[in-house]
Amino acid sequence: MECVCFLTRPQKGRNQLFFVKKMTYGEMMKFLFVEILLFFLSVTTFATEEGRFFYHGNGKLKISNASKLRGLSPRLIALIDYLQEQLSYGKGTVKILSGYRSPQYNENLRKQGRLAGKASLHLEGMAADFVMEGVSAKKMWEYARQLNCCGVGFYHGNAIHLDTGPPRFWDETTSKVYTDISTHNKQIYAVTRYDIYHPGENLTFQIVRATEYPFGIKNEVRIMNDGNEWKKVNLENKEDCIVVHNREEAQQFTIPILQLLDGGAQQLSIQISFCNKPSDEMPDQILSNPFVIVTQE
Repeated sequence: MECVCFLTRPQKGRNQLFFVKKMTYGEMMKFLFVEILLFFLSVTTFATEEGRFFYHGNGKLKISNASKLRGLSPRLIALIDYLQEQLSYGKGTVKILSGYRSPQYNENLRKQGRLAGKASLHLEGMAADFVMEGVSAKKMWEYARQLNCCGVGFYHGNAIHLDTGPPRFWDETTSKVYTDISTHNKQIYAVTRYDIYHPGENLTFQIVRATEYPFGIKNEVRIMNDGNEWKKVNLENKEDCIVVHNREEAQQFTIPILQLLDGGAQQLSIQISFCNKPSDEMPDQILSNPFVIVTQE
């Protein structure tokens, strides 16, 4: 069996060509299979880690440029998934314009006068600039602001900046990326890997937005409940002052959850104290994002 098929798929950077070719039935079916596969690959669905974050969507993220997810934190992907589900019922395809940035790339942006912070969370894979099909940037910005869960910036274009740092919001008139706001580790922050933990796991956190190394973290940390000290625990390290020399060494600190299972606290956070500070302007202590431990009944 033969048929006449019109091949209309253009090559990138070339004019679209139309031509006719005779095909056998088998060739035609193979061609259609490839075309359908390419169509679905153009909008990739990615599974996120369900049940580990306060904000997550239906567990899948519809995105047109999946390679841009490389290097992004699971919490950020889950948060984008949540916005997609809430604002477009999961249908508005996301396109990420800027995701993870290497330190060199981020510095080049700063030299070009772009809105790139010295302590940008893009460096940690915890920030993304993106657009969402069918949803205005202003609507995304206003919705994310009221969640009080994250950082969100709006520059009166089609995209927003979203990060999983401390709750805050800004636009191009209030952005402070070219001030000294982040120098001397003044904006340093701690973030746990997950929002929701279970018995048998380790509670892990990392230090982000540091601009000067080395600095030290005291081994003893305080677990806070509603602003009050609930318990003192030690990190899995024998040193009293753990020296951090670079971004890589700041990426994982561990507290065995076994130390946290003898109380009834619901929502907790970690208060971390510093030692061997490189500057007096660096805070003495910081508070992490909130998290919960779900105990088995």
